[in-house]
Amino acid sequence: MKIIKVDQQKEHIKYIVSADKAEWKQFQENSYKNLVKNLKLPGFRAGHVPPEVAKGQINQGEIMNGALNKTIDSNYKLLVQDKDFKSEDLIEDAVSIDLQKVDKDTLEIIYIFEKYPDVTLPDYKKIKIDYVEPKTEDSEVEHEINHFTKRDNMLIPKDDGVVSKGDMVNFDFKGFMDDKPFPGGEAQDYELEIGSNSFIPGFEDQMVGLKKGDKKTIEITFPKDYHAKNLANKKTKFELKINDVKTIQKPKLDEEYLARFKIPNIKTEQEFRTYLHKQIHEQKEYKSRQSAIGKISQYIIAHTKLSYMPKSLVDSEIKRLNEDTAKRATQANVSIDDFIVKNLGYKSKTDFDKVIEDSAQNNLKLVVALEKIIEELKLDVSQSELDEHLSKMAKVYNTDVESIKTRFNNNFDGIRTFILQEKVFDKLIDLNKDSK
Repeated sequence: MKIIKVDQQKEHIKYIVSADKAEWKQFQENSYKNLVKNLKLPGFRAGHVPPEVAKGQINQGEIMNGALNKTIDSNYKLLVQDKDFKSEDLIEDAVSIDLQKVDKDTLEIIYIFEKYPDVTLPDYKKIKIDYVEPKTEDSEVEHEINHFTKRDNMLIPKDDGVVSKGDMVNFDFKGFMDDKPFPGGEAQDYELEIGSNSFIPGFEDQMVGLKKGDKKTIEITFPKDYHAKNLANKKTKFELKINDVKTIQKPKLDEEYLARFKIPNIKTEQEFRTYLHKQIHEQKEYKSRQSAIGKISQYIIAHTKLSYMPKSLVDSEIKRLNEDTAKRATQANVSIDDFIVKNLGYKSKTDFDKVIEDSAQNNLKLVVALEKIIEELKLDVSQSELDEHLSKMAKVYNTDVESIKTRFNNNFDGIRTFILQEKVFDKLIDLNKDSK
């Protein structure tokens, strides 16, 4: 094999290769022998057709086709190992084949490799993400405890019958707007935990201090964004009658009671509170991080410029997105066309295909940009980081690290890519926390 010409273009690079003449002839001979071996003619067993008869049954085109497949593959392997082959900017497996010249004595092959686009990044250190460090209050922990224990609460009649925050009140109410009752504004024997903020802001506060048997008219303005448009931002009056007031007695958070929640290593109330605080805080951190990642991704997609959009990578992403949609349609037990229109809300598959193509291009732009940012920030995955991630995976799958390694056949390229993407987003969030 010999490289006879290299043609560099913006989107691709062409290598024109001359195959070794002796090898080309040998492949032709092997192709002919293989055709003879598999030739079937009336009166002859397969592989036993006499050469003089077989020769008239096999044309040169068939011989060439069989030889070409072998030669193209053989020369490709030699090409990518050649010292003059430049692989740095080429997209893996994005190669097409053409023929420059082919006859019995000569074979010149064109290998066309698609190149990665040039990337022009925006200033990714000045993205307005309005990131707020999450804080978790004791009141949130208390709310979560109430959620856990609500079904086990006991209601005890209150001696003085005076409504306080945290009490369960049974009452009647009737609402008026412009001195006229309005639909849905009336109920009898309604039970409400005071301080739960279940009612319109200000409603529960005006019940504090009332006693069993008391009647009172309170004034309330519905919120501007209230779901019932006819009541939004409207001033109303409510006539109240307090029927009963009870104290909510919560269960004691001892080891015996906490055992029913089956949370490992939680035996005391303080341990339970610490556990809930951590769970709430981690959920808040996750939501804040996802919101920041979304804003950063949108900014990078909108402001990154590629010298061109590589067709092979776009097509690959479109295929992945379509396969994911087909899988979801199968799970929903509907045809993909029905799923696209009825479940996803598109007018037609044509509209969906356009959105998929745009999504594929945006996803590609984001991935290519992140790779460039990772390179600029000199981010990498250490062995300790990889080991830590494998340990987390082992816990999730309830197995050991060695089993995880076996599952991935000790090939962790995909895991390293995932860790790198997590690291680059963490870095971008850190860089932009205080951007104005």
